[in-house]
Amino acid sequence: MSIWALIPLITCLTYITLLALTLPSIKRRIHRVFAFYLGIAAVWSFTSFMLHLNVFPQQALLWNELLVPAMFWTLITYYHFIRTYANKSAGKGVYLGYALLVVLAALCLSGYIVQDAYVIDGVLYHDLGISIYILSASGIIYFGAGLYLLIRKYRSSVDPIDRNRTLYLIAGWSIVVLVTVTTNLIMTPSVAGLPLDHIGSLANILIIAYAILRYELLNIKLVARRGLAYLLLITCLSGIYAGAVLLGHQLLPDQPIYTVLLLASGLALLLALLARPLRYAIQEWVDRFFYRETYEYRQTLLSFSSKMSNILNLSELADEMLPTISKALRTPQAKLLFEDASSGDFTTQFTYPKVKGKSRDELRFSIDNPIVAQLEKEASPLHLRQIDSIPQLKGLWQTEREKLIDSDLELLCPVKSRGKLIGILTLGSKQANTLYSYEDIELVMRIASQAGIIIENARVLDSLKNQQRQVEQLLAQVVLAQEEERKRISVDLHDSVAQWLVAASYRAQTCSHLLSGDGNDEARSELANMESTITKSLKELRRVVIGLRPPALDELGLTHALQQSLEDLRTDGLDCTFSESGTPLRLPSSMEIAVYRVVQEALTNIRKHANASKVNLRLQFGEDKLLVDISDNGEGFDPSQTLDSAISVGHMGLLGMKQRAEMLGGDIKIKTDEGKGTTITLILPIQPQVEER
Repeated sequence: MSIWALIPLITCLTYITLLALTLPSIKRRIHRVFAFYLGIAAVWSFTSFMLHLNVFPQQALLWNELLVPAMFWTLITYYHFIRTYANKSAGKGVYLGYALLVVLAALCLSGYIVQDAYVIDGVLYHDLGISIYILSASGIIYFGAGLYLLIRKYRSSVDPIDRNRTLYLIAGWSIVVLVTVTTNLIMTPSVAGLPLDHIGSLANILIIAYAILRYELLNIKLVARRGLAYLLLITCLSGIYAGAVLLGHQLLPDQPIYTVLLLASGLALLLALLARPLRYAIQEWVDRFFYRETYEYRQTLLSFSSKMSNILNLSELADEMLPTISKALRTPQAKLLFEDASSGDFTTQFTYPKVKGKSRDELRFSIDNPIVAQLEKEASPLHLRQIDSIPQLKGLWQTEREKLIDSDLELLCPVKSRGKLIGILTLGSKQANTLYSYEDIELVMRIASQAGIIIENARVLDSLKNQQRQVEQLLAQVVLAQEEERKRISVDLHDSVAQWLVAASYRAQTCSHLLSGDGNDEARSELANMESTITKSLKELRRVVIGLRPPALDELGLTHALQQSLEDLRTDGLDCTFSESGTPLRLPSSMEIAVYRVVQEALTNIRKHANASKVNLRLQFGEDKLLVDISDNGEGFDPSQTLDSAISVGHMGLLGMKQRAEMLGGDIKIKTDEGKGTTITLILPIQPQVEER
């Protein structure tokens, strides 16, 4: 084999290797065009290899006829790749090139282009006639057009990473142009017939490979992981199949070979059915090998939406998200900035690692900061390495610019909800000063999108909680005002009407004594009736006064007041029992009145609706809670129906009882059924008072 045949062979193998690595990552248009270019370039290198190898000298003319359109095809596809890289459509130039390619291929295979061709010692001697000038002119046009697009892309780009990446492509393409033009200008057949253009092409593809590794022209990690996983899977299945064939041949020596192959094919079919879970297992092993200690954190981020769906608190969200992102992406710091309610500025509210207190150098973006406007406008993260090259950020103050540079941050990711910027996720520079890959950016954007939904839900929940808290505070004030009004009315009735009735009773008794003589029987009878009416009115008034605000509750405590309430039921003929356990404590006034009102409402319901004959009231003082049981043997009721219809029918007793309990952090449980009596259990947390009441 001639040494000149090795050059296109090495180039061909390089193209095939890059093509194999590129195929698993051809979702984007630029990747598909690049893969197409690699395939055509491999065909061109292979035809050149076969021509210079000269294994079949009589076929030199045929290989030369194939080489010419393959070389032109490679040029057109690379120009197509450059246009795609420059974010342009294929354009008329690409379509015209493919049309010329069809004509060129037809003319070559018809014998109109290559007049003669032979190879001596790896050197090609051929005669292309006048077509050599047409091909050279076409090549120069496409070479120049491609170089012009790359230079224009470099000059218009503001992203330093993109500019460096483009610069590598310019360097590689310049080498191809230089080598190709120089080779064609040399008229000495012994030099012009050498595959020197493949040296330039090989240099170009090696530069592209370096750009892929250095500047993520392709997601090479994803390509390598997927490619290695498939390679291991194919190797494993092929080894099993080959082993099955050999084992079948050993165990069944008398059987024909096709029987062994048939059995091995059945095994291969079974393995194909099991290949999917096997591929997942191999892929997981490969991913663990690539990501090592960050694999688990990456998996947590990938399952972020399912894990974070139950989080409705910003602090909990930050505690879950920031450490995981930091460890998964190997960045030493991560911060979450939210809009300050008072100023509207985006301020640092959560950091990882956590710092005590607030630093003077805490990151803060005013509402009119150009960075905020840029993040509001764009959906992609902002690289701080681009800060000097983005025209929209020219309005930054020098102090702000220096502060950002000194912060060692690299990535600012917008957190949006319904298209509005609601937060900023900032990430520091990665360890070893490596760049964030496309996979990293996609992962961060995915997390930011899900975090935006969670943050919006948390804000709605906080708003509802604030409204509920305000309603509870207003209700507590209403209840307090109600109790104060009851107390005032009770005192007024006790000090005025009750005293007047007592005085009237005394005067009636005095009048009866003065009329104790004969002949005044009728007057004394009327006075007796008047005194009886006054006594009954006084008794009823005292009951109302006690109901409004029992003096015993303030003077003698909760236990005595509850026993007094049971006495009123005994006068109605009910069998009432009272029991108490634990160490009695004086509770806060608000709690004692709440317990009294609940018991009062329950006893009123028993008197009016239960048709009960027995009532039991139990009071249990625990170390941290108070338990009150009110049970009867009455008719019972349907609690769900009663509560559902309470507002519509105007029966607010049970709802009032529940509301009083919930205001004090307690709960009420109702156990009842029609015909089986009712048990109402009130549970309240208690904190004993130290001072004497």
